[in-house]
Amino acid sequence: MTTKRSSYVFVTVCLAALLIVSMFVAGCTSNGTTASTAASPAATSTTAGAAATQAAVPATSAPVTTAVATTSAQKQSITITGSTTVLPIAQAAADAYMKLHPEANIQISGGGSGVGIQSIGAKTVDIGMSSRDVTSAEKAKYPDFNIVTVAHDGIAVIVNPQNSIQYITLDQVKGIYTGKITKWSEISGADVPNTNNQIVLIGRDSASGTRSYFDETVLKNANLSKNMLEQNSNGAVAQSVAQTPGAIGYVSIGFVSSDVKALPIWYNANKIISPSVDTVKNKTYPVSRDLYMITNGQPTGLTRDYLDYLLSADGQKIVTEQGYVPLTS
Repeated sequence: MTTKRSSYVFVTVCLAALLIVSMFVAGCTSNGTTASTAASPAATSTTAGAAATQAAVPATSAPVTTAVATTSAQKQSITITGSTTVLPIAQAAADAYMKLHPEANIQISGGGSGVGIQSIGAKTVDIGMSSRDVTSAEKAKYPDFNIVTVAHDGIAVIVNPQNSIQYITLDQVKGIYTGKITKWSEISGADVPNTNNQIVLIGRDSASGTRSYFDETVLKNANLSKNMLEQNSNGAVAQSVAQTPGAIGYVSIGFVSSDVKALPIWYNANKIISPSVDTVKNKTYPVSRDLYMITNGQPTGLTRDYLDYLLSADGQKIVTEQGYVPLTS
C-alpha cells in the first residue's frame, strides 16, 4: 500500500512537472511570436511614413524656373534734365511710356539747355535736353556725345493782349532788346492803353538754349539791354508777359496761349508770317530750330527704349499734342 502510494505520488509529480514545462515553453513561444507580430505593423507604418515624406519633398533643391515676359527696361530708372523747351515733350512721352511699362522709372527736370549739356557731359544724368546746337567747343570737350533730334520748334515774340500792335519786324525786336527802342509809341501801330507805353523787357537766363538761339539769330549777338528781366523758363516768361501790360518776351511756340499775343514777323519783301506749327514745318517762319536729346555714346537699356518710343509714330504724335513740330509730317 505504501509502495503504490509512493508510485502514485511520483507519477503525479512527474505529470505536474511535465505540465509546467509545457506551459513555460508554450508561453515563451507565444510571447516571441506576439512581439514579432507587433513589431511588423510598426515597421510597416514607419516605412510608409518615410515614403510619404520623401514623396512630398522635391527630388532636388534646384528652384523651379517660371518664364516671365521681360523688356530691356524692366526694373530700370533713368534721369533726364535740361531745356525747359524740350521738357514738356520729354515729360509727356515719359508719362505715356511708364503707363505702358509700369516697371520703368523716368525722372525729368528742367534748368535750361546749358544745364542739360553740362549734366550729360559730367555723366550725372542719362539724357541731356537742349534747344540749341551743341557748340564745337562742347563737342571737343565731350567727344562721346550722341545727339538726337526729337522735334522742331519756333520762337515766338509775345506781348500782353492789351497791346494794340499787330506785327513786328526783326529789326524792331533787335532795337527793343538792345535798348534802342524803349517805348511802344516808337513803333507804328503799338499802344498800351492807360500806361506810359514804357516797354518792359522779359527774357531768359544765360543757361537757356532759347536765349542762346534768340541772341544769335535775332539779335545777331548784339549787347543786350541791362534792363531785361531774366526768367528761368518759357513758362515764367509767358506768365510775366501775361501779367504785365507793357511787356514783351520770347518763348517756344509750345508755350503760346490765349494769355499772350504772339506777334507775326514782317520780313523779306513785306511777308508777314505768324509763328505756328505749319509755318515752322514749311520753313517760312524765320525763327525756327531743332530740339535735341543727348546721350553719352549709343544709348542702351531703358534710355534706348525711351528714345525709340519718342521717335516712333506714337512719340511724334505726343510732340504734336504738345504744340511742337514732329520730325515727319
